[in-house]
Order: sequence, then C-alpha cells, then structure tokens
Amino acid sequence: MNEGLRLEWLVAGLLVGSIVAALVARRAVTAFWTLRAMALTPTLSRRLSRWVKPRSYSDEEFFRADGAAEPWVERRQQGLARLASFLRARYPRCADWGDALRTSFSDLRFTDANRVPFPFARFMRDHFNQCAVVTASDGPRLQDLDGHWTLGVGGSYGVNVAGFARYKEWMARGLERVQDLGPVLGPLHPVVAENTTLLKSVSGFDEVSFHMSGTEAVMAAVRMARFNTRRKLIVCFAGAYHGWWDGVQPGLGSERSIDDCLTLKDLHEASLEAIRRRAGEIAGVLVNPVQSFHPNAPPPSDAILLTSGVRRTEDPSARYAEWLRRLRAVCDECDVPLIFDEVYTGFRLAPGGAQEFFGVAADMVVYGKTVAGGMPIGVVCGKKALMRRFDAERPMRIAYVVGTFSAHPVVMGAMNEFLRWVVEPSTAQLYTEMNERCAQWVQATNRRLLDAALPVRVVHLGTVWTVLFSEPGRYNWLLQYYLRAEGVTLSWVGTGRCLSSMDFTDKDYEALATKLVAAARAMKADAWWLSADEHPKREKNMRNRLVQDAFLSLVRVPRPLQSFYTEVMRRKKDDHHASHSNPTNQLFHIISSSVFLGCYALAFWDLTTAMWAGLAALFLRQIGHAILEPPCHDKEALLLGFNTRNKTLILGAYLLIPVVHLLSASAWTVEAMRPIAAAVGVEWFLWTLVVVGGRVAYLVLTHGARLAMVWFVKLITDPITDVVAYSPRYLRRA
Repeated sequence: MNEGLRLEWLVAGLLVGSIVAALVARRAVTAFWTLRAMALTPTLSRRLSRWVKPRSYSDEEFFRADGAAEPWVERRQQGLARLASFLRARYPRCADWGDALRTSFSDLRFTDANRVPFPFARFMRDHFNQCAVVTASDGPRLQDLDGHWTLGVGGSYGVNVAGFARYKEWMARGLERVQDLGPVLGPLHPVVAENTTLLKSVSGFDEVSFHMSGTEAVMAAVRMARFNTRRKLIVCFAGAYHGWWDGVQPGLGSERSIDDCLTLKDLHEASLEAIRRRAGEIAGVLVNPVQSFHPNAPPPSDAILLTSGVRRTEDPSARYAEWLRRLRAVCDECDVPLIFDEVYTGFRLAPGGAQEFFGVAADMVVYGKTVAGGMPIGVVCGKKALMRRFDAERPMRIAYVVGTFSAHPVVMGAMNEFLRWVVEPSTAQLYTEMNERCAQWVQATNRRLLDAALPVRVVHLGTVWTVLFSEPGRYNWLLQYYLRAEGVTLSWVGTGRCLSSMDFTDKDYEALATKLVAAARAMKADAWWLSADEHPKREKNMRNRLVQDAFLSLVRVPRPLQSFYTEVMRRKKDDHHASHSNPTNQLFHIISSSVFLGCYALAFWDLTTAMWAGLAALFLRQIGHAILEPPCHDKEALLLGFNTRNKTLILGAYLLIPVVHLLSASAWTVEAMRPIAAAVGVEWFLWTLVVVGGRVAYLVLTHGARLAMVWFVKLITDPITDVVAYSPRYLRRA
C-alpha cells in the first residue's frame, strides 16, 4: 500500500516536474529568440543619454576637429567668417525675428539646438541664425521676410506632395464649402460621409477614424489594437519614428520607461521568429515603410552627422518589399495585426501609399500630413474587428479614443478636395511623372557632382531624398549653411531628409542641382573636405578625436583642466611647426624620445645609467635643432625667450661636470671611472633639477604660474607625443 502510494507521488512529481521543465524550456527559447531579435540601440542610447555631458568645442577646437594642418584651419576660419557675414547681410530681418522670439518660443529653441552635432552647436549658435521666416509661396519657391525667393526642399515635413498651389486651392474651396457651418463640433458635416467612403476605397479597409495629427492617430491605432486583441505588446522596428508619443518611442526623445513596446531589428530573420514565439502577447506589429530607405537607423538628420559613415541608405524596392511580404505571412500565420504607419509615406510614394508601392496590404493603416489637403489631420483606417471601441458583451469595457477637433468641418472640406483629386485616374500618371522627374534629377545631379570631384551624392526613395558623403569628414553638416547661402531652404534636419513635389519643374530641378553643386564647391574651397593627399592622417585623427570627445562627454573633466590641456597641446603643435620640420631631426627625436621614456623608468633603480643615457639622447636632440633647423624656426625663443643659444650653454654646463671630475681624477682606469660616473650622474640629476626648477621659477615671475606649468608639463610629456608624431608611419617629409 505504502509502496503504491509512493509510486503515485513519484509519478505525479515527475509529471509536474516535466511540465515545469517544459514551461521553463519554452520561456528560455522565447527569451533566446527575443534577445537575438531585439534592437539594443534604443535602450543603450537612453542609458547613454543619462551619462553624456555637454561638450562644446572652443573657437580654436572648432576648426581642428579632424586634426587638419594650420593652412587648412586658416582657410576654414576665413571661409566661415565670410559665410556668416554673407548670411547676416542677406537675411537680417529673418535673423532679428528669430533672435526676438527665441527666448519665448520653445519650439524654435529646440530646432535651433538640434541642427548640428552638439560639440559644434555653441559656436554655430553664436555666429549663425538659420531661422527661416516665409511669407509667400510660388511653386516650390518661398519668399522670406527679407523679400528673397528661395527654393524650398523641406516639403512642409511631408505635407507637400501635390504642390503648394493645389493646397491653396483645396484649402480655399474646402473652407468655402463648410463656411456656413463654421466651427460646429459634435454634429457632423455631410462631407464626412463622402470622405469616409473615399478613404475606404483608397485604403481597402472597412472603417475610418479621424484624429488631429499623425501622432494622435498612431496612439489611436495602438489603443484599438490592444483593446480588440486583448494583448498589450506592440512590436516596432529599430530606428522607426512613429510620432512623439512615448508609448512607441523606446529610444531618445522620451524618458518614460516602457515595457509594452518591443523594438526588433528590421530585415532580420530572428525578428520573424520572435514574433512567432510571442504571438500570444502581441497586439500589433507597427511598421513605418519609409524605414526601407535606412533600415535600423533613425531618421537622418544633420544633428547626428558626426562622421560621413553615420548616414547610410539602401535600395528599398525589392529587398524591403520581400521583407514586408514575409512579415505579412508571419502575422497571418500567428493572427497578429500588421499596422502600417503611413503618416509620411501615405499618398507620397503612390496614390495608395506604401501598400500600393510595395504590394503588401496591412490590417490597419495610419495616414496624416497631406491627406487633409494642407490642413492638420490624422486618420486610422482598418478592418472592422480592429476598429471597435466598445465591447458588446461587456458594456463597461470601452476604448476611449475621442478628440474635440476630430472631423473639424474646415479640415473635412479641404480633405474632400484632396481625396477627390487623388482618386481621379489621371492622378496616378502625375505620381509616375513626379517620381520619374526626381529620379532623373538624382542621376543628372550625381553626374555633375562626380565630374566636379565633389564628395557628395544624392539618393532617393520616390521624392524623398537625402545627401550622402563619399569621403571621411567631420563637417558634412555645414553643407546646410552653404545651401542656405545659395538660396535653398531646408527643414531643421538639414540635408538628412529633403522632399520634392509635383510642382518641381525641370527648370526648378536644374536650379536645385546648380545650387547644390555651387554649395558643395564653396564648401570644398573653404577646406572643409580634405582629400587623403591633403590630409594624410585624416581618418586616424578623426577617430582619435571622436574617442576623445566621447571620453570628455562621459567623464566630467573640469573646464580649467580642459583649457590647460588644450594650451599644452597648442604649444606642442607650435613647437612642431616652428622647429621640427627637418625629417632627420624628426628621426633624432624618435630616438631621443624613446631613450627618455626608458630613462623615466630606469631612474628609480639605476640613476647613473638613466642620466648617462638621457644626456646622450639630449645631445642628439639638440644637435638636430642646432644644425638641421634654421634659427628662425626656433619659435620657443619668441614665446619664452628660451632659445638655442641658452640651451647650448646649459648643455655646456652638463659637459663641464665630467670634465672637472676627470681632471681631478687620480687615475683613469676602469675601476677609478666607476665612482666618477656615479658621481657625475648624481650631479647631472641635481643640475637638471636646478635648470628645470629655475626655469619654472623664472616663468612664474615673468609670465605667471599657468604658463610656467604649461611649459613644465610640455617638457616632461614631449617624449610621448614626439614618438607618436614622428614614428616611421607618420614621419613627415621635407
């Protein structure tokens, strides 16, 4: 009986254990695929944002971020001063307007602070004002407050597809249609019904919901997906922007911790498997199709253009379409809703948006920007099962998604004009022509840039285009300022995302190409792009400077110490240019500096050997200066009065010490020389302390303690920097 009972318990225990083990194994496998598929950049960037401190280049550092030589630095300084003066003279009223409003208008301060990489931002704010204030439009041209007409490529953040003239007409006709009603909200204008029918036809879905912006429409789509699936997890893809709502912004831009949004790698096999494994938790997979242009990267902006390699694009047509088809298949297989965020791509890539362009249908689609004919709007279209906002079985369970200005009569009137235009058969041909003109312009412009040997290329997705840089550089973001001088108006993201529209004629495209080439020529002429021949160590210098900037941004080095370090390095650079131009002298410095570094360590246990070796190295070093370098190169004499003659007298004193000992020696045998050598080494060491200490004291009295310490630190660290500067790989040629 007892044995039978024990057997039953054993079987039960094994059964429970097996179930627990199976559940644990299943969770482990799910966790494995999730970790493989997860994009770590959003989490890491958020954590990094808590540690990174402000880092602003000084006026001197600004021009040397890539380690360029002094002649190039001087040309840059002259070029940027000339550019700043030109822009101030050309746009004085725009600048004054921006300056007057900056302290009161937080939106302006935000965009102003995010135009360029942050180490350069302070200098640019002090010398430039990119505020564009416009009063009229004519085709793609904009008239600013100073009366100048410029070519606009900002595209009103994606609103302008059909051309400003059409939007003006639609807004006027739309207002005329509803003006008898006015801003009556709650009751609906009859035009809402026609708009709903048209949107259902364009999107291919059962129901429509109106909202006040693209961000709000994304919020509504996510809430309805969660409500109707009874799941909480939303899947996004790395780099995709879905508006400023923190619920779908796991990276920079929001600081609220979110555990119901999973960011996966775009175009990655593991992401499909992670969706399969976690299908029971996922309320929807949210896709922004414009990411096909730059998968797994944030929307391109000049503010993050620290180097040329930061900005990359891909040919989106075939590969991304295949990815969306596979994603569609997995969502169907797992009964997970697929949601397209077409706030940007809807009605831009094609009349039917990304669904038509890529040939993949979603379960919900979000529209915004252009769909309201120039008015503010957000729209959600979806299948009936996903659009419900109440539960017929549980009357107290509702999804509260409403807004005061939803379906505003004026917005609905302008939207109706746009929608009736977009469904006309002839409109599809206009889209084809628009995309073809942009593609032809990109090809022609790239040929001109290549012929002019400029390190700039243009790539596009439909009429969305961006500028890439084919050579390493730290100053690519400056192109937006040179374009401004040529009469091109960009959005605050600069050359990262530009837009064309149907009102761009061949003449406009020709003018745009000419302006782009002229701006790039001017930028190259001002030495912001240096070739490998002009700047042989550019990549090494850029990499080192980026590492240094990262360190100084993470580790809070006191500003006085930063300033002191900069001064020491400047003195070293001045010393190098003044008295180290001869290759043989540079070779002598490599040898002597290597010996000095060995002597620094050796002096702690064998002072005699260290001093004798060090003095031999010092003589070699000074021979190079005295014989191989012209006297006019000794810039230290101009800075501190410490010239070659003074150095020679000090060396003479070093020589006098062993001479005195030798003359007073009783015998010149090897045994007799050993104690003399030791005594000479000690006296040399003491004489070194006197010379260096005396020099520091003299400099304190004549130039102040700071300059004295600069000289002292430079003196003892010269061997380190000399070995790096004059090593065989980087040995300068005469």
